[in-house]
Amino acid sequence: MKLLPILLIMSSCTRKFADYDLIRKVDFNKEVFERPVTAMQVVSAGGKKDTLDACFNQWLFFSNAEKEKNQAIPLLVRSLCPGHDYLVRSQMVETWGTVLVFSRSCVTVETTCADLKK
Repeated sequence: MKLLPILLIMSSCTRKFADYDLIRKVDFNKEVFERPVTAMQVVSAGGKKDTLDACFNQWLFFSNAEKEKNQAIPLLVRSLCPGHDYLVRSQMVETWGTVLVFSRSCVTVETTCADLKK
């Protein structure tokens, strides 16, 4: 019973939300995001939605879960909505937590597929 307060003191968790109204998959970079400018209108592809999530674990200092997650985000975005070049109404949720010697970093991306209007 005495161990529970110690674990609570030595643990932490954080969650970060980001919304993107338009993403061009091949150019996506979370750190320096600029909304793409298109000559044609981008429209939702029939309301088709896609969701993808990934988690990365770290024990002590043997890896860096946060770094692995940040490197995987562009790949996750490119994997969403196969056959479509654009994503609209995207929401990214990043979660990070640690307890003593274990850390876990996760990302979830929810989006609606889109195409250029022809």
